[in-house]
Parts: sequence; structure tokens; C-alpha cells
Amino acid sequence: MPFRRPFFHVLTTLCILSASLVLPCSAADAAKAPLVKVESRVIGQGNVLSGLDVLEAGDFSSLKGKKLGLLTNMCAIDRNGHHILDLLLNTPGIRLEALFSPEHGLYGTQDTLVDDSKDTATGMMVHSLYQRHPGTNIKTGHANPEDLKGLDAIVIDLQDIGARYYTYITYMAYMMEDCSKAGVKVIVLDRPNPIGGTYVDGPIQDFDKRDELTAYFPMPIAHGMTMGELAKMFNTENKINCQLTVVPMKNWKRDMYFDQTGLRWVNPSPNIQDLDAALVYPGIAITEALISMGRGTPQPFHVFGSPMISDPQALIDHVMKLGIKGVKLEPVSFTPSGVLSKGHPGEGRECHGARITITDRKQFRAYELGQAVIDYLQATYGDEYTTTSKGKTVPRYNIWAIRNAASSWVCARTVERKPFAETMKLVDEQVATFKTMRAKYLIYK
Repeated sequence: MPFRRPFFHVLTTLCILSASLVLPCSAADAAKAPLVKVESRVIGQGNVLSGLDVLEAGDFSSLKGKKLGLLTNMCAIDRNGHHILDLLLNTPGIRLEALFSPEHGLYGTQDTLVDDSKDTATGMMVHSLYQRHPGTNIKTGHANPEDLKGLDAIVIDLQDIGARYYTYITYMAYMMEDCSKAGVKVIVLDRPNPIGGTYVDGPIQDFDKRDELTAYFPMPIAHGMTMGELAKMFNTENKINCQLTVVPMKNWKRDMYFDQTGLRWVNPSPNIQDLDAALVYPGIAITEALISMGRGTPQPFHVFGSPMISDPQALIDHVMKLGIKGVKLEPVSFTPSGVLSKGHPGEGRECHGARITITDRKQFRAYELGQAVIDYLQATYGDEYTTTSKGKTVPRYNIWAIRNAASSWVCARTVERKPFAETMKLVDEQVATFKTMRAKYLIYK
């Protein structure tokens, strides 16, 4: 039966060919499955390319062959929702050797100090910058010098929301300082300022409060800059002098809000869950040390309040009589609970205050709202006293607790009940001075 042997060989050959076609296809499919799964959503239209998109379009050629570290978190995705870790780990020629995370951790889910840990998705060790280093002189926010050894460059891809006290800008600055000392280059991948690049507002912080996680550089609360522009300013003005490269965005304009970029939204921290929360943050958050911003509720930074506020409508009437534009306030009661409220004012107690609805974001001035609220709270509760759990007697609204977020002169004027309009005029003067200096570092005209 001479026909049987050739047929067997043909059949065997077909099976081998079939296997060789199927297996690589399955492996390719597995490679495409994301290691880092990030929940993101499109919230508008536009054609902006982030710094990450720009590098990706060039197949990351400028990074190949270098021993790289990466400082990033969940927000570092491209226009298609792919995370920078997946993109780099799947690009031939990329040598990613160290991974660093800022506050809230690599995935933005933690609201406390974070230890170093092994990332289960990628198998890489994540060096947390938001931890204490007992027994060393390493300041919280800085990298351990040992973790930078042997690296050629650190890539930084973080999403700011446009406020001085939002800590990611400080993590970038501290990494720049650490890299300057270690002789490691810094590559910042730029991203939009979600609230636009034209809104600059609020007082400059006190001199003795600078170089802290929430107050790295002397500037107004709303700085109107991108991460790349801030990196350039910090590098020169603070004399960091690291070897800095900024990869700019394409098609971004200063007057764009995030929902005009076409980029995908990822919550940049657990309690900033949409663009409106980012828009109010540079204003109402100045008093967060004393009252609840709705952390631990379904709408953080859409509501604010406190158990001490007995008449929410009186607060609202005071604020709106000052002519605050572009916003509507309504009385609300809420009880913060759960992990995201832990350690914050109002935790587990019924709070009374206001719901914030932005009606015209181009007219809305976030700091104006914040100043109006602290004026009312200080005038109403600043002279009343309460006893803490440790037996200490303090004002029910102790305005000096917000000095870090605002400034001592703002606190003093508020205690003295100086006219609101005059305080805002003084703020405008500080803003004008800062704008003159920052103009040297603007990338996008």
C-alpha cells in the first residue's frame, strides 16, 4: 500500500504547519492583552496628542538602548487607552529597569502612605515615593539614591490638575533634584492642564511653607501651566539644573479644557472623578483641612460642608451676594464614610453645606468661591470654641490651619474681616507678578 506513507507525511506536515500558524497567533493575542488595565473614558472631542502619544508615534526611538526608570501612575495612557507600561514593555529595544510611583500608588487607589511593593501585573518592583524612610535622611517624596544607580534616564509621565497643592508636580520636581545629583537624565512627557492654561489665580504661599509636598514652588494656587512647562520653570528658577528634556504635546492650546482634547479621562486621584471636580479644586480645597469636601461620598468636590455649619442657606446667601459668577450653590447634607473619608474632616458625621454646580466655566473663578467661603466660616465660627478629644480648646473654625494652602496674609485679612474685593485685588497683584516670570517657560502660546 504505497499510498499510505506519503499520505501520513502530508498529514503530519499539515498538522505541523497548522500548529506553527496557530501558536504564534495565540501568543500575539496574549501579548496584546494589557498587563496594566486602566479604567478610562472619552469625555469630549479633539485631536491633541500627549507627550506619550508623540513618542509612541516615533516607536519610542529616542528611548531605545537606554537604561530607563519610569515615574508614573494610572493616568499615563495613550489616546487608545494603552498604559505606558504596556507600551514600553512591548517595544523591542526598550530597557525598563526601575519603576517609581507617587502619592496614591501606581494605580491611584491608595489614600495613605504606600510601601515599596511588587506589581503583580508586570512583576516589577514599584519604588513608592510616598513613604517614610526611618533611620535615613531621605525625605518623603524623594527617591532612594540606590534605586537610581546605573540608570541613564528617568521618564516622568504624570497628570496634574492645575493646582499648586496637587502633589504630583512636587514628585516630578523631587525626582528632577534626585536625578541631578545622580547624573541621570530626565524626560518629561507632557500632558494637558485639565482646567486650561489661562486660569492663574490665588495667593502665593508663605516663604517658610515652600519645598513641601503641597507647596514646592512659590506660585499661585492655580498656576495655568503644564507639567512640561513646570519642569522647565523648576529646573531654572530653583537651580535644579538636571539634564531635562520635555516631549511636548501636539495640537494643544492654552484655552483648552480637558474635554476639548480628545484624550481619555482617568481619575488622577481617588477623589477627583471628573472635570468639574478639577475645576473647583483650586478654590474650595483651600479649606479642606477644616471642612469636608465630600470625600467618602458619591460626589467628592461637588459638595462641601461640616457638622458645625448650622445654616447652609445663610452661607450660600453670603457667597452669592458677593457676585460669584458661573456657579450655583444649593443646600445639602451628607455623611462621609468609607476608606476615602478616613482621617478627613467630617468622617462618619452628618455634614451640612452646599452642592456646587458650575453653570459657566469660563466665568467661574474657583479661588473667588474659596475665599468667599472661608470669609463666611471665619466670621461665623471663628470666635466659637470647642474642645478636642485631647482636651485642647480651639476655635471651631481655626483658619490658621489653612495657611499652607493659602497664605498668612490671607488668613490675617480674613480674621480681620477685610473687604472681600480688596483681598481679591491683592491676589490679582501677586498673580500678575507670577505671570510675568512664568512667561519665559511657556511652551504653548
